Amino acid sequence: MLMVTSIAARVLEGLEHHGYPVLFWSLLVNNIGVPVPAESVLLTAAGLARSGHFRLPLVYLTGVAAAVAGDNAGFMLGRQLGREVLARRFSLLLTPGRIAWLDRLLDRWGAGAIFIVRFVPGVSTVSAVLAGSSNLPWRRYLLGNVGGGIAWVAWVCTLGYYGSEWGERLKPVWSGIHRTTWIAVAVAVVVAIGGKMLMRRRTAASRQE
Repeated sequence: MLMVTSIAARVLEGLEHHGYPVLFWSLLVNNIGVPVPAESVLLTAAGLARSGHFRLPLVYLTGVAAAVAGDNAGFMLGRQLGREVLARRFSLLLTPGRIAWLDRLLDRWGAGAIFIVRFVPGVSTVSAVLAGSSNLPWRRYLLGNVGGGIAWVAWVCTLGYYGSEWGERLKPVWSGIHRTTWIAVAVAVVVAIGGKMLMRRRTAASRQE
């Protein structure tokens, strides 16, 4: 866990100093199956674009290119190695639960499953190699892969670019909700205690009668 945290910190530091190449290679290797924090890197790059460090269109295009290229490289790797070799060599990532879940999605939805899993952290890292080791044709995979990559990068870039501004605007709202929630909880506790005491008194009175 500490090693993963250290890698993530170094990648994010490299992003600020070396820019687009770090963004591209981080997303590329993540989509081949290497556990690099792709979402965090892309979120950070989009946030830096808001401060003028990057240009958002270039962040978006770099993200889409890296995601699609990495996924297709992972697909080809899975097709070459096969399911048994992958499950044996990458047992920490390719858990039986993830394999079974993705197989069910592929059987039912095909290319649509590839689009869906792009938005599932953890599963998206291994989905390309698993899809490659399945019977899914490459052309059908490519359709879901490109669509998912375009939508996922747009979503993450939007969150990263506007996230800080939304966070500031929503602070008063969340503060109000927080206060209201605690008041509601306090009222509910008082009502519950009062109701319980009243029921005890009524029970005691009925027994005396």
